[in-house]
Amino acid sequence: MRSPLFNTIPAVNDWFRSITALGAAFASVLAVTLIVAALIVSAPPVVPQPSDAAQPLPAPSALGDPRPGIPGLGGELTATGDLEATFVLNRRADGPRFGLASEDGRVFFDGSPLSVVQMNLDGLSFFPGPDDCTITAGNLTNAIGVGRAEVRCDRLEDIRGKGVIAVSGTVGLPLDLLAVRELPLAGGTVNVGSETWTFDDATLEAWQMPLVAGTRSYNLELIDQGTESALNFTFDLETRHLEFGSVSRAGTDVNQAGEGCDVRTVELGQLNPRTTVIELSLHCDAIEVPDLGVVAISGTVIVERLEWPE
Repeated sequence: MRSPLFNTIPAVNDWFRSITALGAAFASVLAVTLIVAALIVSAPPVVPQPSDAAQPLPAPSALGDPRPGIPGLGGELTATGDLEATFVLNRRADGPRFGLASEDGRVFFDGSPLSVVQMNLDGLSFFPGPDDCTITAGNLTNAIGVGRAEVRCDRLEDIRGKGVIAVSGTVGLPLDLLAVRELPLAGGTVNVGSETWTFDDATLEAWQMPLVAGTRSYNLELIDQGTESALNFTFDLETRHLEFGSVSRAGTDVNQAGEGCDVRTVELGQLNPRTTVIELSLHCDAIEVPDLGVVAISGTVIVERLEWPE
């Protein structure tokens, strides 16, 4: 009678052969991997050709462009006296008033007529009075968004007594600061069934709105403060068209996207480099409005379309 040991020998041999084959395969893969790695490490770095290399951003012009697409906003101011320097104002200055900034200077404007209300230049600080500086606008007839103006301050004294200077130069400023607004103010009325909703403010934020708890915010919300009702719109970034989104009344919002409302816009003019005034016309034959039922909606509203700063 054969010992049970002989019955296990073939299985042991098969197992050994499997392990051997697996080890050989692993060694082959490892060898190939090491060879490829050696080739990669030893290969010289690939230098991109000019056609493949990223093109550098264009340098700002001598007059300064705070953002692409807004040519002419900014400029140069030259100081003489106890401070001899030229300041290239090439970006917006942070602050409650409109201002322009350079690497080591800031100038703020305010008032009607427009005046210089603050200057910080290379460590010196000035708060000019209404008559200390003059701002003379150039020809604004064909200006779009930005107007040119000459700034001149004959004598400015640092508030800490560190020096007296004169300042002069030419800058580009938002057109609505230099000229009396001729474009209509934002707002309007819309008939919603038997009611008339009045909107005192209408600002379209022309950029991608965030998702909040899975719900997209609206780019334009026309709110009637008296009834706490609203007409809400989304902005298509590709077509740059407004689409009717929903109607709100008495705390209830009804989604009306794709309900066939006729939404038309006409650009009336550019208020400043970031703001375009448009006329919005809305007509819906039958829209469900909370507490009013299915009603018609029609009206015209002046809207200020605000572009995202780059």
